[in-house]
Amino acid sequence: MQDLFEKMKEYLNMDTEISFDEFDGYYKKVTAFLNDSWETLNEEDTMHMLFILDNLKSNGEDRSKRKVKEAKKYAKMAQRTEIWANALIGRLREAGLTDEEIGKRYEAIYEAV
Repeated sequence: MQDLFEKMKEYLNMDTEISFDEFDGYYKKVTAFLNDSWETLNEEDTMHMLFILDNLKSNGEDRSKRKVKEAKKYAKMAQRTEIWANALIGRLREAGLTDEEIGKRYEAIYEAV
């Protein structure tokens, strides 16, 4: 989990954009991790994963609007990351966090990056 978070921070601090192949590879690592481990994430790791998913979603949506051959693939990745993000938000709510608390914790992660 920490490797995925560190990689996202690295991507966010880059001056250039990663290729479709690298984006797709990272997306597949994230979804594979979630398929195997999402139910066992603690609150902190869930927040970090939410951060990863939010960034994948927004970047996927942005790239899907471009006139590139992979536009539909980016759109599907954005949709799937949104589904995962909603599932994680649901888990955080079940754990007793309010939307305001989730938002504050998310902002703290974003500001730290």
